[in-house]
Amino acid sequence: MSTQTVNHPFNYFRKRTYTFRTFITDIQKIMNHRKYIREAHRSRRVSKKLSEHIMLVVTGINECVYCEWGHTNFALNLGTTMKEIDALLSKEFSDFPPDEYQALVFAQHYAESAGQPSKEEVTKLLTEYGLEKGRDIIIFCEMITMGNLLGNSISAFFSRLNGIPPESGSILFEFTVFIFGGFLFDRYMNRNR
Repeated sequence: MSTQTVNHPFNYFRKRTYTFRTFITDIQKIMNHRKYIREAHRSRRVSKKLSEHIMLVVTGINECVYCEWGHTNFALNLGTTMKEIDALLSKEFSDFPPDEYQALVFAQHYAESAGQPSKEEVTKLLTEYGLEKGRDIIIFCEMITMGNLLGNSISAFFSRLNGIPPESGSILFEFTVFIFGGFLFDRYMNRNR
């Protein structure tokens, strides 16, 4: 009797990843927002610590191991505790300052909606923080999502090599990201352990 491996639904790599098409779409979005990206980083309307908290919330949902590692270290260097980092990654915001709460809730919604936040949530964000700071928060969500999906694309490539393919995705794109960026992620993580 021969044995045959059957791919059950739980045998797939399930994290969100990029394809060439979705990557190009996000590159175009970033190019269209480059003025706001520069402004968000220069203005410091969103503190570095809050921006790291936002990035950890989005990363916790998208589950990028590279981004989680990197942004955990960045947040620790800014004075965030491991207890706070665990809370951000598990979407427990009740102990965070009131002036951060809505930004963290928005970051969660942004990631859970795959970068398509509802008008209602955008309105809440802008009402709480104003147009410029609200836009900065959205920019930080966009940027970390891009990093998450690139990191997950590298993880998907390794997962394919181990016999667990993504449900959807592009092996060609995953391989390309691995060739051009994977070794940088790997070298960075190994150098900083």
